Amino acid sequence: MQVFLGDEVTLLKEIEPQPTIVTGQVAGIVLDKHKAVERVYIHGIDGGFWMHEGWKFIDHELEDDDDEVRP
Repeated sequence: MQVFLGDEVTLLKEIEPQPTIVTGQVAGIVLDKHKAVERVYIHGIDGGFWMHEGWKFIDHELEDDDDEVRP
């Protein structure tokens, strides 16, 4: 999934007993040495969301496909 500054994204972290979901506009992106997203910053939230802590992007395009009627 490609992420750009200004994109609206939804992040998910599976935490028991209930997952945490954050939606917002990307204010910053930091890549690791392999050019994968290390952390992402959301407008209005001071801290970053670190991928190694279990945060994952929810791909809205895949969700839209789920609404299709399949034979």
